Amino acid sequence: MAYGGTTLFAGVTVDIRAGQRVIVTGANGTGKTTFLKILAGLVRPASGRVEVDLGNRKVDDVGERRRLVGYAGPDVNVYDELSAVENLAFLARLRGVPADAGIDLLKKAGLKRSKQNHPVRTYSSGMRQRVRLAASLLSAPPIVLWDEPTAMLDAEGRGFVDNMLKDHVEAGGVAVIATNDPAEIDRWGDRRIHFDG
Repeated sequence: MAYGGTTLFAGVTVDIRAGQRVIVTGANGTGKTTFLKILAGLVRPASGRVEVDLGNRKVDDVGERRRLVGYAGPDVNVYDELSAVENLAFLARLRGVPADAGIDLLKKAGLKRSKQNHPVRTYSSGMRQRVRLAASLLSAPPIVLWDEPTAMLDAEGRGFVDNMLKDHVEAGGVAVIATNDPAEIDRWGDRRIHFDG
């Protein structure tokens, strides 16, 4: 795949099955985030293609692929003037799911109930990360793409990420996660892709 006139990935073919977790590793600047964004349909490569095979049909349309993916990364913004509950209710309406679908996900992400109705502008970076992770699961997507999901989280928060990931893959979902944390690679890695850069 080429992006911005530069070949980032050559000959990368990944076949991921339901219930699998794939870890993407590599030094800063080697393309981990760009790779996830291309998979998510957020960045269009100059060449190459992404195809999702659902068994009964293949999806290569970017718009349709976006509906199958839940993406969380440090550059995903939430609305500062809204609370976590209001942010997820807004996203739920956009995705055609019940407005209250995010309440349980915020709990699963470990955002304390006493904070859920406060404006996001009052949140710590770790609390914002919990909102991003909850939002990525809002429409129960078959594929989640998480870029450094435990960044800015304390030990308790990392435990919530473990549980959310476990629930997702046990339900037959696929997860592609960018991380360089050795413990996470060992704990989550059914398979691994490494970019040398």
